[in-house]
Amino acid sequence: MAKLFAVVVATVPDYYDYKKQHPEHDQDQLAWFRQKHEQGILLCCGLFFPHDGTGLWVIQAENLEEAQEIVNSSPRVRDGMLADSARIVEWQVHIGRDRFIAE
Repeated sequence: MAKLFAVVVATVPDYYDYKKQHPEHDQDQLAWFRQKHEQGILLCCGLFFPHDGTGLWVIQAENLEEAQEIVNSSPRVRDGMLADSARIVEWQVHIGRDRFIAE
């Protein structure tokens, strides 16, 4: 059975300069988000406000290793724009779990 993982992400300080030089980066990341969502892997994602380059992704995976592989497949990781401080933790939802996983 798939588990839920919360992925707290942050971009590197040079991220906004990189985006200016590589406008395709955001489109690649958005396409990755959409693909993972359609596959049922990415359940939701979004930015923290006030926006400072941090956010949260909620993904489904069999284990922590698979969750790390999913995160590593992101264009943000591939392009070196995700900070090493990204944190992946198993998330046990007690109330509202049915919104994420049909049991």
